[in-house]
Amino acid sequence: MPFQLRPITPADTLSWVRVRALAYYGPTHECLHDGAVRDSSIRRIAKDWKGDLKKPNSFHWRVVDTDLEPSEDDPPTNAGRTIAIAVWSMHNVEVEGNDEPAATPALTTTKSTFVPPELRLDALSSLLGPLRAAQPEIMGTTEPYFMLNMLATHPDHQGRGAGKVLLDWGLKKADDEGLMTYLSATGVGKRMYEKRGFEVIKTIEWDRVPWGGEGRDCHWCMVRKPQKGKV
Repeated sequence: MPFQLRPITPADTLSWVRVRALAYYGPTHECLHDGAVRDSSIRRIAKDWKGDLKKPNSFHWRVVDTDLEPSEDDPPTNAGRTIAIAVWSMHNVEVEGNDEPAATPALTTTKSTFVPPELRLDALSSLLGPLRAAQPEIMGTTEPYFMLNMLATHPDHQGRGAGKVLLDWGLKKADDEGLMTYLSATGVGKRMYEKRGFEVIKTIEWDRVPWGGEGRDCHWCMVRKPQKGKV
């Protein structure tokens, strides 16, 4: 299992978007979209996301399994297959050359100018609204902190430890800099985060029924204090 941790480059954005889309697929995803997301939409999003790699105070990483051949989404020179991705961001810190704090959008560093025609914006707003409001409520707007915006592993490679590699990178950085870490977890990752020192501060539920689904989507807003010698 020769995993390599590598930065996401402009050549990797298609595999980044694809891994995220496959990992996040489920009942909530179906409520947020009218039908399957077209390959053409995936490719347009990937093109837009190249610009996100230039944003200040954001960090984009991927795990490559060097035992596998590159996927169709990977560049031919990848020397392995991208199987997991993560995006981290720093908040309430100054941007170099600017006296104002960095204004990284809550919950995402991927603000695409392209809106997929399959996306139901009203449903998405009803889901993200409470989550975005919870972030400054919990973390404030003055003290610096680190945030895990996105962590996704391809469904065919879950349970192999790739997510842990990506999580360890961010937690070590937060610990080295003495920063609190914030994230919003679903049921898939909650136990892993709790094992690494995160505590639930607030629980937010989203009812799928008004959007044609069943049951509720639960998100746990979690915070971890900086630790020494833990990662």
